[in-house]
Amino acid sequence: MSAYRTFSRLGALLLLAGAAAVTGCGSGDGQSPPGPSALVGKTYLSTAVTGAQIPGGGPLEVAFPQAGRLTATAGCNRHMGEVTVDSDTMTAGALASTLMACPGPAGQADAWLSDFFAGPLSWQLTGDTLVLRQSRGTVSVTLTQRKDTPLTGTTWTVTSLVTSQAVESSVALEAAKPRLTIAADGAVAGFTGCNDLSGHAAVTGDKIAFTGITTTQKACDAEVTRIERTVLDTLHGSATYRIDGNQLALTNDADPGVGLRLRAD
Repeated sequence: MSAYRTFSRLGALLLLAGAAAVTGCGSGDGQSPPGPSALVGKTYLSTAVTGAQIPGGGPLEVAFPQAGRLTATAGCNRHMGEVTVDSDTMTAGALASTLMACPGPAGQADAWLSDFFAGPLSWQLTGDTLVLRQSRGTVSVTLTQRKDTPLTGTTWTVTSLVTSQAVESSVALEAAKPRLTIAADGAVAGFTGCNDLSGHAAVTGDKIAFTGITTTQKACDAEVTRIERTVLDTLHGSATYRIDGNQLALTNDADPGVGLRLRAD
C-alpha cells in the first residue's frame, strides 16, 4: 500500500509539471508574432496618424533596406541611419538626411519626423500593416507595405550613389536628378545628371544585362561628372537589381562596390 501511495503521488506531480509546461509554451494560438527580420527589405507608407499630424500631409515612408538600417521621409528630405529593433521596440540612431529646401507646410515635415524618431517606438506588424507608437509621446502611425513598382516602363530617379566606402546622397545629386527608364522591349533611356543616355537592356531573373550604352558629350563640373561616372559604371555590363515598393537597388556585378539607389517617379 505504501508503494502504491508513493507511485500515485509521483504520477500526480508529473501530471502537474506537464500541465505547467504546456501552459507556459506559445501564445495560445500556435503562432508567434513576426520578428525584426520580417521588416527587412520592405517599405511602408502611412495611411493614418493619431496625434500631431504630418505637416504638408506626408505621407510618412519608412523603409528597412537591410538589417539594422532605416530610411524615412515625411514629404521633404530623406533621412537614413542605423536602427535597433527587438521583439517590440524600435530605436533609431542619429539619422543623416539630404538637405533639400521644401516649400510650404512640407518644410516642417523634417522636424516632425525627427521628433517622431527621437525616442524608442513600439512596433507591431500584422500582415502588411505596421503600427509605430511613440513610447514617450502621443503620436502613433499606421503604415501599409508598399507593393513593388514594375521594373520596366517606370522612370527611376537616382537618390543615392553606392561606392565601396558608403551609400551617399547630396544636394548635387538632388539637383542633377539622374534617371533611367527601361522599356518593355528593352530600350534604355535616361539622364546621367550631365548627359542623356541610351542603350539596351535584357532582363533575366534578378539580372539586367546592359549593352550599347552611349551618351551625349556635354561637359559638366567635377561633382556632376563624378555622379555621371558612378551611373555609367553601374550600367556597364551586368547588374543585379532588387525592387522594394518604389525603390530600386542596382549593383554592378563586375564591381559590387558600385551601384545606385533609385526611386520611382
